Amino acid sequence: MPTSEPWHLLHTNSTHVSFDGIATFNESLLNEFSYTIYSNGTLSNSSKCVLAFDIYQPVMLYNGTILNGTKCDSPVDPIETRGAVGIVFAVLFALLIMWGLVNLKKHGQSHLPVEKQFRLVSRRWPWYWAVFTASVGCISGFMAIDTDRDYLPGTAIILQCVFYYVSLPTVLAAAWEMTRHWGSFEERKILDEDPFALKQDDRRSKIEFYIPLVFYLFGFLTFFLSVLRTWTPITKQHIYTHTAADERFQASSILAVFASLTILASAFVSSHYYRTPIPYKIPIVWSFLIVRIAYGIACAFDQWEINLVNIHANPGWVYGLGYVPMVGVLLAMCVTGWMEENEDLVLIRRRREREVKEEMEMKGRMKREMHGEGDFQDPKKELENAIEEKERLARQDVYRIMA
Repeated sequence: MPTSEPWHLLHTNSTHVSFDGIATFNESLLNEFSYTIYSNGTLSNSSKCVLAFDIYQPVMLYNGTILNGTKCDSPVDPIETRGAVGIVFAVLFALLIMWGLVNLKKHGQSHLPVEKQFRLVSRRWPWYWAVFTASVGCISGFMAIDTDRDYLPGTAIILQCVFYYVSLPTVLAAAWEMTRHWGSFEERKILDEDPFALKQDDRRSKIEFYIPLVFYLFGFLTFFLSVLRTWTPITKQHIYTHTAADERFQASSILAVFASLTILASAFVSSHYYRTPIPYKIPIVWSFLIVRIAYGIACAFDQWEINLVNIHANPGWVYGLGYVPMVGVLLAMCVTGWMEENEDLVLIRRRREREVKEEMEMKGRMKREMHGEGDFQDPKKELENAIEEKERLARQDVYRIMA
């Protein structure tokens, strides 16, 4: 892709200027409307740029109007590695969108009366964020096509970078909601068995109230500093080299670290208070996040050679450290979501098991009182048979509800 830096004029005579003798312009008109022909085959002033080489032959009227002009950021070059790999990732993200919607339907369905403390939308938030992250990743991947094909950097590189940077706070939010909901479900399982097992005004409840506020503060600041900014300068690649690592990008990358640590802290808090091990999906997702955040820090602190903003950056760095971690996070969420059961169905099964256990204990006591210890079936075997029967009835109830 040619540079937009002006060089010396080519093929001039006393009254006309041209590039390679193909598109010829009146020099007086060019000067009157501040147009310049550059050695990369473009004709431009401060507000407009058109191609002026080969088959692109604009015509300038005496009032300065350009006819038959093709914009400098038009996709006229062949697709290269960056665009081809971008298509692959765009397709992967599209597949993850569909998989995320399947999991949203699976885990978002209600099979029990809605409880005020555990709202239905709570279990849907991880999938809302996951689908949104996959959507912006898909758009960013497709934008890489025109990033390759544009003669000079333009709207395509801006859109690819904008949607890429949007994906960081959203993938953090997806991981956060996944972790938070895991802790919420552990709490729900305990309260379902004993409504008075946990206090609602202790340190645990205060931590669970404030820690989401802390996370979303870091997440919003990450979004605000990295996305809500002027993106036009990145089209001036020869100038933007020195400003790609500005204070906003640097602060945003550091805040993303704090957001990821908040996710980890939430997991440890839930594990401590609910006395349950952290599920393997959380450290897997967190590891992918750290890779993505580390790449963002490297780019923010003057690593121009591997920065997504650089149209000449090696695609291996850009996609390997920028896009692969996002796919890894969403894939881990979708796989575990596919394998896990709807939480209402889990509670129904646990209730059945408790009912069977209570019934068997009661029957055992009655038989011992009536016949003595040796005149009835082995309690362990009888309990297993009863549980199997209850599970069969539970499955029938679930099928009936779903129907």
